[in-house]
Amino acid sequence: MPDVDPLLRARESARPVVEHRLTVLYDDRPIAATTRDTVSSALLAAGIVATGRSLKYRRARGPFCLQGDCGTRLVRIDGVPNRRACTTVAREGMRIEPQNRLIAGAPDPTALVDHVFTSSLDHHHLMLRPRVLNRVMQEVARNLAGFGTVPDHAPPPARWTEHRPHVVVVGAGRAGLAVTRRLRAAGMAVECLERFDGGVSTTRTHARYDTAVFGIYPGERRVAAVQSDSEVHVLRTFTPAHVVIATGAREVMLPMRNNDLPGVLAARGLAALLDRSGTELACAAVVVGVPAHAEPLAMRLGIAAVDIADVRALLGRGRVERIATGGGKREVSCVALASAPAPASELARQAGASVVWTDDGFAVSRDADGRCGGGPWTLWACGEVCGLPRAEAEADGDRIAASILAATSSTTSGTRR
Repeated sequence: MPDVDPLLRARESARPVVEHRLTVLYDDRPIAATTRDTVSSALLAAGIVATGRSLKYRRARGPFCLQGDCGTRLVRIDGVPNRRACTTVAREGMRIEPQNRLIAGAPDPTALVDHVFTSSLDHHHLMLRPRVLNRVMQEVARNLAGFGTVPDHAPPPARWTEHRPHVVVVGAGRAGLAVTRRLRAAGMAVECLERFDGGVSTTRTHARYDTAVFGIYPGERRVAAVQSDSEVHVLRTFTPAHVVIATGAREVMLPMRNNDLPGVLAARGLAALLDRSGTELACAAVVVGVPAHAEPLAMRLGIAAVDIADVRALLGRGRVERIATGGGKREVSCVALASAPAPASELARQAGASVVWTDDGFAVSRDADGRCGGGPWTLWACGEVCGLPRAEAEADGDRIAASILAATSSTTSGTRR
């Protein structure tokens, strides 16, 4: 039986677009999916919200941001640990297993830790005497820690490919896609790198979700990304003349009691997942946040909004089951948190860009044309990573593309003279 009633169901309007239905295995149990599903959307549609345990308190864990940023979405896929459930596309016969559990296919008795140590747990100072008992305890603690067990088999050797495009765009959200479309229309060689696409598509319906930039190295003049599936890993390096940072923003966890229960999801990530998978909510759900953020997302999701100031706690055993507010308790199977997203500026800082603090996080600082650094390439930034609202991201991407075209035209003219 599923953990809870299905959280998602197929939208009738989306059915004609779905090309193939398939079956994946979760703990050897068949789960229906489609070619538009990620592992996360397939599991949520089957009512499976908890896919692992936290390392210290052994609390149930499930996906939160649904966009590959949080650490709670890791699962074991086809014998390989630490795969991102929310950015891995479902395929026929895929074997999915939860991580960080003591006994495969059975309840995890270590979940009792959360009940025995209700205030705190410091395993470094637990059972210090006698020494033999301390050694046993430390060995148990080491086996409980870590992210999954080793793979079932040795992976094939990774491959390396080198690319020399004129422009690398990191991020295929509204801003990144706008830059890419305009520059490609002007005839420029552009690589757009995005873990949700593995490249740019005209629709995000059949995304590959397999490419992630992990480093931008000015000293080596390289942008480095990994493209992977269960069979092969490819290191892709790029040596461009221009790098555009369009990494967007990350979801922020709102403070409230039991905000880590499985079934608590990021509202923006949930809305994006529904669009990509052609699904809709199929359970009792609410959006929680300050009204300015919660109400627009609640309208988009078709559910009620609850002001976070009115929330007392989220309640449930191993998953969210109720929300307690000043007006009483309400049965829910999903709570979507709506917060102001924080600019995802880490890669920009690694590339040498400066950042400035805003109320929502560190945003990339740039000049009037959109430049945010020099070095072996010209570094640009656009969209939410610069602290702009999502609604302005596409127009900002167009503006940065125009700046790049103007800079390229100026350089070419100077060379000819």
